[in-house]
Amino acid sequence: MKFTLALKVNALVNITSACAFFFGSTLFLPSFIEYATVGVVLFMIGSLLFLLSAVAVFNSH
Repeated sequence: MKFTLALKVNALVNITSACAFFFGSTLFLPSFIEYATVGVVLFMIGSLLFLLSAVAVFNSH
């Protein structure tokens, strides 16, 4: 399967959103609780990126 630019961008968006979820969830651990607001923002960014990725795939078919 040949990767086009659109597929590479979509993969990069998915990786970025997964990282946002991972690091966002880390900020809810007790030792980082003072950064919980940043964790919420990262969760929101990750959700938006996953949504945009899904819409892009939907529109490409």
